[in-house]
Amino acid sequence: MLRALALSLLLCISAAVLAETPQRLARLQDAARITIDDEGISHVRANNEHDLYFMQGWVHARDRLFQMDYNRRLASGTLAELVGIAALPTDVQLRTLGLRRSAERSYAAASPFFRATLDAYAEGVNARLRALGTSLPPEYGALHLTQVAPWTPVDSIVIGKLVAFSNGFELDINRTVALQSYIAAFGPARGVALYSQDLWRSAAFEPNATVPDAMLAPPHGAATGDAQHGMERAHEGLHSDDHVSLMRDYVDRVRDIPVFQGILNHEQRGNSNLWAVSGALTKDGRPLLANDPHLTAPTPSVFYPMGLENDGKPVFGSSIAGAPGIIHGYNRWIAWGSTNNEVDVTDTFAEQVVPDPASPSGLSTIYRGTREPLIPILETFRANMGGTLVVIPPAAGVPAATLVMPRRDFGPIISLNPTTGAALSVQYVGNGPTQEIEAFLLFNRARNIDDFKGALQRFDVGAQNFVYIDVHGNIAYFTSGEIPVREDLQAGTVNGVPPWFVRNGQGGNEWLPATNRQPYQASAFEVLPFAEMPQIVNPPAGYFVNANNDPAGVTRDNNPLNQLRPGGGISYTAYSWKAGFRVARIEKRLRELFESGDRLVSFEEMQAIQADVVLHDAEVFTPYILRAFDRALADSSADPQLRALAADAGVAEAAARLRQWDESTPTGITQGYDAADVAGALQPASAGEVQASVAASIYAAWRSRMLSTVINGTLGPLPAPDDFDSLAALRNLLDNFASNGGVGVSGVNFFAVSGIAAAPDRRDFVILSSLRSGLDMLASSAFFGSASQNDYRWGRLHRIEFTHPLGSVFSIPPAGGAFPPPLPGVRGIPTDGGFQTVDNSSHNARAKVPDDFMFTVIPSHRIVAEAGRDGMRAADIWPGGTSGVLGNPNYSQFLERWLANDTIALNLGNDEVVRAAAAVQKYVPAD
Repeated sequence: MLRALALSLLLCISAAVLAETPQRLARLQDAARITIDDEGISHVRANNEHDLYFMQGWVHARDRLFQMDYNRRLASGTLAELVGIAALPTDVQLRTLGLRRSAERSYAAASPFFRATLDAYAEGVNARLRALGTSLPPEYGALHLTQVAPWTPVDSIVIGKLVAFSNGFELDINRTVALQSYIAAFGPARGVALYSQDLWRSAAFEPNATVPDAMLAPPHGAATGDAQHGMERAHEGLHSDDHVSLMRDYVDRVRDIPVFQGILNHEQRGNSNLWAVSGALTKDGRPLLANDPHLTAPTPSVFYPMGLENDGKPVFGSSIAGAPGIIHGYNRWIAWGSTNNEVDVTDTFAEQVVPDPASPSGLSTIYRGTREPLIPILETFRANMGGTLVVIPPAAGVPAATLVMPRRDFGPIISLNPTTGAALSVQYVGNGPTQEIEAFLLFNRARNIDDFKGALQRFDVGAQNFVYIDVHGNIAYFTSGEIPVREDLQAGTVNGVPPWFVRNGQGGNEWLPATNRQPYQASAFEVLPFAEMPQIVNPPAGYFVNANNDPAGVTRDNNPLNQLRPGGGISYTAYSWKAGFRVARIEKRLRELFESGDRLVSFEEMQAIQADVVLHDAEVFTPYILRAFDRALADSSADPQLRALAADAGVAEAAARLRQWDESTPTGITQGYDAADVAGALQPASAGEVQASVAASIYAAWRSRMLSTVINGTLGPLPAPDDFDSLAALRNLLDNFASNGGVGVSGVNFFAVSGIAAAPDRRDFVILSSLRSGLDMLASSAFFGSASQNDYRWGRLHRIEFTHPLGSVFSIPPAGGAFPPPLPGVRGIPTDGGFQTVDNSSHNARAKVPDDFMFTVIPSHRIVAEAGRDGMRAADIWPGGTSGVLGNPNYSQFLERWLANDTIALNLGNDEVVRAAAAVQKYVPAD
């Protein structure tokens, strides 16, 4: 209905627009036009590069001005100047970390091409601002603002820095606090084992899930001695109570700041799926690509779909409002996409600060007995108060200056105890003059794999895995980003704690200065050469998959430090990656297609895999539940407590439902998201949907209680790992139960049950009591308020809300809208999916209240592309719509199809676009 409304409005205005005199724009160099197709997507056609990016800036500002303004201010630490004093804590932290400072460095070092593009884009945004005058989007009225600051080229760079920061920044603090807590409780040997062998394992839930053929042999020789046991002497790198107190305090300060959610909780960090299949394995004999990046779920959505064409060279895809170019997409020759590659490009250091009258700040750090001055960056914070900009004077929590360390590439002191001088600093690859936006601009014009690889050399931070196909029949996988080389690892040892913990700032583990600079390197420090990073062109397997998992399998043995670089030194890229749930499902679905029927994959089957909503962890753990139940009934020697649990009517009914379940997670939504569809989602139509919907709720409740018992219950007040690590730990314990009896390498018994002697009985009792506890949770008044399992429909729990930073009036669904709440006091739109399904919709695995089952990281678009010598074919979909202006018919035009996993066919180039045109807007220079 929304699409039809948008289309009718566009068609009504098209004749009038075509008849209009072209609009005159200052600084436009030649005639240009914007064609809006029948889906409401804008396609820019210009006669030169300046005008192409000028008009892209114009279009972005036309449809997404508030989003652009909000994001540049968020990244720059000036958000309170827009939305008010509540954003001041966010500003303080973002100003401290200095994304704006590094964006300014990037612009100063930009190539002539990159700088010209940024300048042209900014001119286009500002042309739109002049045309708007005081007729701003409604958010500004709500904030009592009547003008918007002009756009600058640095604004575009800082938005890119924010995306890279969200994908790649790490603090190392939670891991350090956990390790030190375990050592304090259990002693060095057991504490280290509890961390690295039992709970915070480097090996993933699916440790063997990697890119097929990405590395045809072990990356390099196996390391020996110290390098083989990087955790053995970790206790020697422990920090003082002062420093640990600073770590805890810093986490408390940033815990509730939205931009830090993915940094502190990896479940909330951006992730994605990608895979490609060679023409030899596809039904049409053409390479196929699939990509769905998983990012937050705001209104408006993260990506803005559009086409750009200059000199007959079109490109189409998903752009980011505020930055020039296309981020994911295709042109006449290639298609590409990416997933987050969670390599370790940040180190946090424990420092000692002392007074120093000779320092510009009056303070210096001590490095090996020598004072090194801290440089002050003076800060002035302001806040919008009813339309008036008010200066906030320095006070507790509002610093007068940020202190930066030249040694850390001018990284900041993030926390300081002025009494003791204990401090924490951060060094981050993104501090340098990076070029990732330029890399995307070069992807847009690439014609072959060499062009693409050349552009990758400029992708410096926010490391990604890239999928590539082309009309010549190639498929390729590359990793990217500058990964620092640490001095101790290069020397073949570990100095103190490994680099995934907070390190000692007194030397021995610094980033090495660059002596072997790579092409277009941004960092001033040594980085891994591109040739040492996982990559494969036309793999022998004929396909590859990545879903944020370890691309080369270096952690499958639970040791990230036992591989050597070709010329010596430890090869280290990350401690761990995503746990492999999604990649296992994608791999399974592809192999089923390769091993049945015609043994080939179609375009539509690629799309169907993207829509997969089977819980992989349920495929692993449900058999454990059923074996525990069956054994408790069949084994007359089983403990009476265990047998009583199996005799419980609710447990027996739940086990029967799980036995019939296919691990899918349906809600019933197939045709949209209006009130009738939501009501239908609460009452799935078919018996199979009812069964699967109820079983999904029961399993999720079991998972919640099982983790809370085995992990949290065992640890008590000690820090617990996140959901990914906890599920990997649980699987490791269960898979090896015959040899360990539920007792970890640390000697901690994770299945201790009072009064039950036999280890198998303790295990099965914990499994079934978690099922009983989960049923009690679902029956409680906070959930369904019913003991009837027929009421436990997944759509009442698993929901999504597309939130706007100014609140529910602008969100989807809006406050007071047409969406009935699934349960009293809760909100959101029911959707299929669940924890780490391929169609990503992960919630809190330890969910204890209904809102814990909501999810905030989603597929921000779902593209499948096909490359043939006679042309490119692609289909995509986005949540929300093109317009960020409340009341515009394109505010949510794609959401109905996104919810149903439907897509739209994409138009590339003038001929295709004109055939689908609903409106054409013409522009000429003003002078």
